[in-house]
Amino acid sequence: QLETSVWNAGEAAVTLDGIEVGAPAGWKVERLDPVSSSVPTGSLATRRFAVTVAADAPRSQAYFLRRPLTGALYDWTGVPAAWRGLPFEPPPVQMTVRLTIAGQPLSLSRDVVYRYRDQRIGEVRRPLFVTRPFDVAVTPELVVWPVDGAAGGLRHFTITVTNRMRGPAVAQIAVTTPPGWTTLRPDSLSFEREDEAKSLAITVAPPAAVRPGVYQLKAAVLGGAGQRSDGALVLIDYPHIRPRAVVHTSTAELRAVRISLPALTRVGYVRGASDRVPEALQAVGVPIELLGPDTLARGDLSRYDAIVIGSRAYETEPALVASNGRLLDYVRGGGLVIVQYQQYPFVNGGFAPYHLSIARPHDRVTDETAGVTVLDAASRAFHVPNEIGPDDWRGWVQERGLYFAHDWDPAYTPLLEMHDPGEPPLQGALLEAAVGKGTYVYTGLSFFRQLPAGVPGGYRLFANLLALGRK
Repeated sequence: QLETSVWNAGEAAVTLDGIEVGAPAGWKVERLDPVSSSVPTGSLATRRFAVTVAADAPRSQAYFLRRPLTGALYDWTGVPAAWRGLPFEPPPVQMTVRLTIAGQPLSLSRDVVYRYRDQRIGEVRRPLFVTRPFDVAVTPELVVWPVDGAAGGLRHFTITVTNRMRGPAVAQIAVTTPPGWTTLRPDSLSFEREDEAKSLAITVAPPAAVRPGVYQLKAAVLGGAGQRSDGALVLIDYPHIRPRAVVHTSTAELRAVRISLPALTRVGYVRGASDRVPEALQAVGVPIELLGPDTLARGDLSRYDAIVIGSRAYETEPALVASNGRLLDYVRGGGLVIVQYQQYPFVNGGFAPYHLSIARPHDRVTDETAGVTVLDAASRAFHVPNEIGPDDWRGWVQERGLYFAHDWDPAYTPLLEMHDPGEPPLQGALLEAAVGKGTYVYTGLSFFRQLPAGVPGGYRLFANLLALGRK
């Protein structure tokens, strides 16, 4: 139900001549009150309308996101010409009020918004969003599935369904898997109220043999007068901007990739800033154990086959800074430390075992397709357990890397060379050094982007780095 009010705060005579509700085709608009009337000075005239959303109305979605991207370009083919170039499309419902004030006609148009009172901040006005009877989400959205001719193993997914209808509802779950893949197909979920959410777990098993490639698992529900709902409307909502809606698909991508892992018992990991690499490594079978302050300060580090330092961890984890001496002792005793990109506090603090510096501005390769040259073809980093070749540098996202080492002690061996078009070659993306009985690696390669994005070459190369410590 919609309400619009006209307040006559002046002394002139005001006549309410008419109100038009602009809504998309297929929506039903019904007047609940007579419209035409006079509005005396100091009075408020309120008129109500009942609006019914069309059963097949699409979810609210920015016009430039309604079609898949073409490469890195938005495609708004088919949208009204008047929308093109606008930051967002017009709201779904608008009202136009026609008035006569002191004998002069006047028309005012206003967006229809949801208005309510918040006891903390006062009146709140929010845009209208159109959703489906149910929102459906699948997590995780991306799974990298190691295969070597025979996949084996199971993967677990969570399907979350939110009831967007008023009152009780029943949702029939439908899960679609690639041919030959099997899963338990749950029957239904019951809801007692609007906005109630429930989750269920499903297990997916691959066929006996899986070819490398990209596969999809899709979830949907049937309910709400037989309507099919998939995907979920997600709000981008911050105090300083008007809320906006984005539709996420209820699809999980399964990337079957040939990855061989070294024989590892335990890999320690110090999480960096906004770091999702530990979960990405765990998902393909790397036995990750997150290292907290107590372990860094007093734990037995020799238990670990390797210790990985997350991006910018020297800025976000004070215990790592305080315990860096213990980390270097671990390397000297035969351990393997892999340090992902760090910023200037790392080099200024002298935390590496030998001198290395980072330029200002820092060396980086922003072209994710930039050519890569192997400088030390004999290095085990490119052969064990995965043979690294040109295909492993394809499909990288956003960049090759950043905060490369700029100059370094001769104890380090540079393993790769790369550069952006028109820029000089850079050799500081991946350095390896022997430290006592162990191995120390510094890398500016953006594994923190590649692994969460499911880039096969990123996984294969990182697995090889983890193998550098094996005798």
